[in-house]
Amino acid sequence: MLLLHGHYKFFPRRTAVRNAWCTVCKQSRLAVGIRSLVVIHLFYIPVLPIARVTDWTCTTCGKDVRANLTSRPGLLRWALVVAGLLIVAGLWVLIHALLTGEDALTAAGSRTAEGVASGATLMMIGGVWGWVSFRQHRRIQVQGFDDGTTAVAPLAGDRCPLCGDLVLIPGAPRCERCQVDIATR
Repeated sequence: MLLLHGHYKFFPRRTAVRNAWCTVCKQSRLAVGIRSLVVIHLFYIPVLPIARVTDWTCTTCGKDVRANLTSRPGLLRWALVVAGLLIVAGLWVLIHALLTGEDALTAAGSRTAEGVASGATLMMIGGVWGWVSFRQHRRIQVQGFDDGTTAVAPLAGDRCPLCGDLVLIPGAPRCERCQVDIATR
């Protein structure tokens, strides 16, 4: 059955501004936080509200500040471990099938050919998984994971960076004209 599903973002509202490292521009930029309500849809009909999210958008390029942020290298190392385990499991099933004449994954009485096919399938899945994970891991080492974790100077908080108005409350900087909080940390 065909199931068309996805999510919508309703009620977008500009709520905050801060300095952030834009992974697209590769520089410290002003980012605007847009808060919206995420709702799941089935067959294009909104069904269930999930959460309120804040998307940080670069004011220079207009893209998400984390658009080019890659995965953590540690996660890809675990993907390589899983690929290795799949290959070892495939070898075990293959050797078991060749020695006993039965498939280790199915019920007793199965043929050797089924065991060989099961072992080969597990090894191929592990091999493809490992190849894709290794390529991704190499790409991260070339691009650098630290691009998204670069420290940036916080905003001063005395003036609104969007309209330039003076902020009246120094402890909790908020521009009343733009209706945005100014993140100073």
